[in-house]
Amino acid sequence: MDESGSASSPTRPVTIEGGECDAALAKSRVLTREEVLRRRLRRVRQLGRCYRAHYWALMEELRSKYRDYCWTYGKSPFKEDHDDNNNNNDQNGVVSGGDDIVRCRFSGCKTKAMALTNYCHAHILGDSKQKLYQGCKAVAKNLPTGPSFCNKPVLRSMVPPACPSHFQFGERCLARALRRAGLGTAIATTRKPNVKLHVIASEFVRQIQNKRKLALKKTAPKVETEQETKLIC
Repeated sequence: MDESGSASSPTRPVTIEGGECDAALAKSRVLTREEVLRRRLRRVRQLGRCYRAHYWALMEELRSKYRDYCWTYGKSPFKEDHDDNNNNNDQNGVVSGGDDIVRCRFSGCKTKAMALTNYCHAHILGDSKQKLYQGCKAVAKNLPTGPSFCNKPVLRSMVPPACPSHFQFGERCLARALRRAGLGTAIATTRKPNVKLHVIASEFVRQIQNKRKLALKKTAPKVETEQETKLIC
């Protein structure tokens, strides 16, 4: 891949622009400030063009690979009708027929499996070997036995670990809390808000402190009773 971004052309060394001027000043022991700034500016501009060319070349390659991935592992727009004898899955979840298509191993799911796994995106948490996804930590229901979490698959890099629906719900709750605190203009109602970072950070800190205070209140009687039992013993 050369500076122009074409991946098909053979690789060749990058020629630094203004090499003649640099060669003429190579034997100079001292350079003026203007000469140094001009040389650095010229090289930074050339490096920026090179980075942009590489970026767009990688984007084209990513687009083609994403198209191939969706074509191979994506959802099909139609379902072909096969006889029951030819539509039986083996133990590995591979459909018998022309092309071997890996189906999800979850019971009752006929969706195509994701790459390098035997489960689809909805049931990827059933794979004990995967390390990329985790369950949504948002509380869906409060049961007598304890909170019931949403547990929809989300990437582990997501902060907070919430699915899109619960993430939007958290944004609405945050905007409502800011309005109650008299900071209704901090977050706009449009999808391009003018967010003030210090306001959001202070609100998050206040909510975290309230949760810690409630947790300390719940654990304080237990600690006292444990200390009393130790003194009695």
